Amino acid sequence: MRDWLANHGFSIAVALAVGLGIGLWTQAQPASQAIEVQPREVEPTSVVPVYVHIDGAVLEPGVYELPTGARVFEAIEAAGGAADDADVRELNLAARLADGQKLVIPTHPPPEALENDSGSNVGVVQPTVAPAGGTATEPRININTATARILETLPGIGEVTARKIIDYRSANGPFTRIEQLQEARLVNAPTFERIKSLTSVE
Repeated sequence: MRDWLANHGFSIAVALAVGLGIGLWTQAQPASQAIEVQPREVEPTSVVPVYVHIDGAVLEPGVYELPTGARVFEAIEAAGGAADDADVRELNLAARLADGQKLVIPTHPPPEALENDSGSNVGVVQPTVAPAGGTATEPRININTATARILETLPGIGEVTARKIIDYRSANGPFTRIEQLQEARLVNAPTFERIKSLTSVE
C-alpha cells in the first residue's frame, strides 16, 4: 500500500487540486439571470368610417357615419329604422355600403299601381293628366323606387333583370340617368330602346 501511494500520490494530489480549483471557480461565477420575455403590445387597428346618405322611407333621413364594412340594414337602423310605408322586401339588406353612397329606401307602390297584375304596362303607374287641349303623357316607372314586381311589368324585363337593377342601385346608389341601365350592362340595347320612354329616375 505504501508503495502504491508512493507511486501514485502525486497524481492523486494533482487531481484533488484540479477538482478543488474547478469547484471554487464555479462558486465564484455569478448565477445566470433568467430571460424575461415581454409580451408584444398589439396596436389597435384604426377603423376608417364611411359616410352614407340615407333617404326615402326612413324615420330620420340624413348623412350618417358608419364603420367600414357596414351593411344596408345597419344604415336603416342608424336612420331611425324603416318608415311604416317602407318596402324593403326587394332590398339586399346584407349588401356592404360604400363611402359616399346614397341609399334610397323605397315605399310600397300605391294600390292603383298593382290593380293590373297581368304583366302589361297599363295601370302600373298613373299617367300625368294633360292640360286642356293636350294629350296625356306616357306612364313612367321610377327605377330608383320600383319594386321587382313593378320592374317586371316593363317590356323585356324579367325576374333576373329586375333583381340586377335593384342590386345595382343598392350597391351604387340611385340612378341619375336612364342611360345607366345600358351603360352598366343591366339591359341590352334593344330592351333599353323599348323601356327608355317608360322609365324615369325621379
